[in-house]
Amino acid sequence: MEGISPEFQQRFSTFGPGSLIVLKTDINCPEKVAIGRNVLIQENSWFTVVHPGKEEPPAISIGDGCSCSRNLIITAANSVTLEDNVIVGPDVYIADTNHQYRQIGIPIRDQWITTASHQVRIGAGSELGAHCVVVGNVTIGKGCRVTPNSVVTRDLPDYCIAAGNPARVVNVYDPEAGVWQLPGEG
Repeated sequence: MEGISPEFQQRFSTFGPGSLIVLKTDINCPEKVAIGRNVLIQENSWFTVVHPGKEEPPAISIGDGCSCSRNLIITAANSVTLEDNVIVGPDVYIADTNHQYRQIGIPIRDQWITTASHQVRIGAGSELGAHCVVVGNVTIGKGCRVTPNSVVTRDLPDYCIAAGNPARVVNVYDPEAGVWQLPGEG
């Protein structure tokens, strides 16, 4: 696989050794994107940093050892973070913001984005299955699995399996018992 050029890599906030972003990937504002060590980002992905008019720079941060399949879209108005060793399946959409829709008669594209104070954080060692959507002010705990086609709009605890639209916890790990349980068991 052919990756982006070393010259383009230098434009990133950080670009860790051993990382590869496959060609045919579009990253606007690479200076506001941090890529950890040994990261793989497959083709046709798109990272965009939008500017909601605040002073602090928005940021996309991809931790060490992350593996992101093709057609990943990340939009950050404030902060989107994938902690270390996150796996992202194909055709996943992650955004900390959305367009407002408050004024009928004005096209949605002409209305500004929702609050820029939102953040998305995907915990270390988690997995987002194919075709997942993660949007809004959301934290997904460490070691979570989000099943394919799920839509995550609220926080998920550590070590759980979530599924559906909207995603809900369907299984959770109990570290004291050392077993997976249905929510509310135990």
